[in-house]
Amino acid sequence: MNKLLCIFLLALLGLGKLSAQENSIKVNPLAILGGTDLVSYERVIGDNSTALISGAIGGFKLGSIKYSSYGGGLQYRYYFSEAIKGWYGAGVAGLQAGSVEDEGFDFGGGFGSTESSETNFSAFKLGARAGYQWVWGSGFTFDLNLGIAYSTFSYDDDTAFTGLRASGILPTGSLALGYSF
Repeated sequence: MNKLLCIFLLALLGLGKLSAQENSIKVNPLAILGGTDLVSYERVIGDNSTALISGAIGGFKLGSIKYSSYGGGLQYRYYFSEAIKGWYGAGVAGLQAGSVEDEGFDFGGGFGSTESSETNFSAFKLGARAGYQWVWGSGFTFDLNLGIAYSTFSYDDDTAFTGLRASGILPTGSLALGYSF
């Protein structure tokens, strides 16, 4: 009888461990505009800690300006209740590269400029975020966070797009939907 009880308890503990949510895969639809965390994978690494790796490709066109980028990031998250659920603070680091192109404009009849200019850039960011992650019993996950990061950009062409450059302390964040398992 004791052997049967031990086997039952071990099986129960094992099943509890199997059903615990230790992984999360999420998509941040806003990152398509140029963020570094379009798709992310989060893994529990301790009672209150997780590590997250993310990647992205994105871009947009606004008037004659065309922007495209790709990048990736890392996060360490500390959850104040239990790992992968609830309030957390995070350290973030990311790399990004891409290009900005001005395709020129023409008002018709030869008025305006049709010259195009392009520059490639690379960026590094280091910062902090605070957020809350909801994980429902079904595994559906909603992650909302906001923070600041020091971002430094470097450009191939120092004369192009001088008015669009922004190195320094910038906002960072995400709104992600996913599944935890």
